[in-house]
Amino acid sequence: HRTGKVFDTKMTAMPFPPRWRYDFLRGLDYFRACDAPKDERMIDAIELLKAKQKADGRWIINTGMAGKKYFDLEDAGQPSRWNTLRALRVLNWWNAN
Repeated sequence: HRTGKVFDTKMTAMPFPPRWRYDFLRGLDYFRACDAPKDERMIDAIELLKAKQKADGRWIINTGMAGKKYFDLEDAGQPSRWNTLRALRVLNWWNAN
């Protein structure tokens, strides 16, 4: 049953690398990778992705991942080339279909 509420706010974060975590961008990127047809149930996630885009056109890493790391690829709270790449691929796929 739909309440319209996010069941887990961690799903709206955009960590990179996502490791074992699943979030809305990882889900959208999966549908993009398999060239799935547009589905109206994805619209909320697409709108969330657009809303998270910053004025400079990039997306940030909202949070770091817990666990042992040998080095950080990028800093949490800063613009992310990896999230920007993933987001642009998803939006290009969405707009092309």
